[in-house]
Amino acid sequence: MNNDVPSPEHVRPTAAPGTHDLGGAPGAASGLARHPLLTFTVLTLVISWLPVIPYALGLFPVPLLASGPFLAAIVTVAVVGGRKGLRAYFRRLIRWRVGVGWYIVAFLAPVAGWAIVAFVNVQLGAAPPTPAQLAGWSLIVTSTLGFLINPLGGAWEEPGWRGYALPLLLRRHSALVGSAVLGVMWALWHVPLFLTGLLPWPDAALVFALSFVFTAIYLRTAGSVLIAFLLHASINGAGEFFVGLFAAGDRVRMYWIMTALCAVVVIAAVVVSRDRWRRVPAVRDNDDAAIGPPLVPDTRNRE
Repeated sequence: MNNDVPSPEHVRPTAAPGTHDLGGAPGAASGLARHPLLTFTVLTLVISWLPVIPYALGLFPVPLLASGPFLAAIVTVAVVGGRKGLRAYFRRLIRWRVGVGWYIVAFLAPVAGWAIVAFVNVQLGAAPPTPAQLAGWSLIVTSTLGFLINPLGGAWEEPGWRGYALPLLLRRHSALVGSAVLGVMWALWHVPLFLTGLLPWPDAALVFALSFVFTAIYLRTAGSVLIAFLLHASINGAGEFFVGLFAAGDRVRMYWIMTALCAVVVIAAVVVSRDRWRRVPAVRDNDDAAIGPPLVPDTRNRE
């Protein structure tokens, strides 16, 4: 990864929250507002899984509402932080000044990653794609655009996962622990897709590994949810093309290889920035603690 991200404004390290639950405002009223992460998780599963029955009846195209985490975050923020919290939350979603290089990474790194995975898959015995299949590479662009503009596309999960849940987790836990917890939540969220056969079960391992990749980029981009949104769309768009080049067991192997590739990337990131992954990151002075502020590395202690 390049380091062309402009230095964030002055931040100061703060202690992790005490007894209140993962980012709930100290002194908040009892009930939902005192347990924002639990509230968000339950709402996410309920809202996201609502299409299961309509899908079974042939009335909805997928058994999962991709924008469910986003809608759940909005409701939770409204309960915990009110109008002030909502304003702070939506400001976080449009943080775009992160350096041009990160936009290039968000769009092109997934394409390069899936291309490497496809190559390794062929080396391991998968049937090579035909020239006719490879000629359809433009599907990468159209699919990525589709995931960006369609609320049923996976990118619309990000305002929930990286826009709300991850900042809450990072207020109390290290990046390693927070990524692991969110990875489990994210994999569980996909269960309807696994049960209906729309995704193979090994994708759960890939989702877990990707949780760490997203956290690594989140920390390097001062908590940019926009970059996560673009990255997610590109991963899905490129994956739709490259995974579609294979069938049966060869296709399933693609998920395992990509999981291994993500693990290598994460291990390298952790080795290079061990302290960043182990400590509870610093938070901005002016963020609203009621919704769980975006957390960024302390610039005075860069490795």
